[in-house]
Amino acid sequence: MPDFLYDVPNQTLATWFSLAAIGAMAFGLLVIKPLFRLLIGTGPDFNASVNYATSGFGLFYGLLLGLLTVSAYQNSERVRESIMREATALGSLYTQVNAFPEPDRSIAKEMMRDYVLFTLYKEWPVHREGEILNGGHNRANAIFGQLASFEPRTEGERTIHAAVISAYHEFSAARQQRLAGVLTKIPAVLWYAVLVGAAINILLVALLRIRIRPHFVLGSVTAFFLGVILFVIVTLDRPLRGQNGLDPGPLELLWERSMVWDEPAS
Repeated sequence: MPDFLYDVPNQTLATWFSLAAIGAMAFGLLVIKPLFRLLIGTGPDFNASVNYATSGFGLFYGLLLGLLTVSAYQNSERVRESIMREATALGSLYTQVNAFPEPDRSIAKEMMRDYVLFTLYKEWPVHREGEILNGGHNRANAIFGQLASFEPRTEGERTIHAAVISAYHEFSAARQQRLAGVLTKIPAVLWYAVLVGAAINILLVALLRIRIRPHFVLGSVTAFFLGVILFVIVTLDRPLRGQNGLDPGPLELLWERSMVWDEPAS
């Protein structure tokens, strides 16, 4: 799908898809249907033949749309869960570092606060454009370097250090999954199949031999629902892309509830 669609607000995008589908149905009824009737003609069994073709096509096309919708939704939920797990793991890491002696504690906590601020105000706006900054990766590596450089002197410190490193790995894994959500999308070849299938679906409905007024009403209802399904798939396709992308709510909550209080007074 064209990238500009992901920058359109949901309400406007839903209207565009619905109107485009209904417009395609009207075009099929007023232009395509008369042309096809001249080319292939009509007969007493014409509707039965169209219904036969529609039933087979509808089965496979409906299956394709259903699988794509479920896949897009599951991918969106995975990215949402990764954001939550990233914030949870980082919050746990931020708390566990309190057991470190100074100055290691203050340095590590300052680096984590810097990471969260960078993610909220620098990296997330770039995610909306479908891109990733290197600054987050560099800051995450710097945090690990600081944590790994701590040398425990007692058995208690060794236990705490192992727990801190484990929490960091959980944070890093969740972060990588969140970044994967920036680039994950439905392949272009599948979009090609979906759009061609939508055109064929509208064509088959338009070919039915029905009086024009009920035909337009019934066809518009079918086209409207098709437009809604395509809108849902597009909205869920890129979980972090555009105005409708997922928000960094868990990270914002982590900053407001735990980190902001440790910021030095300006």
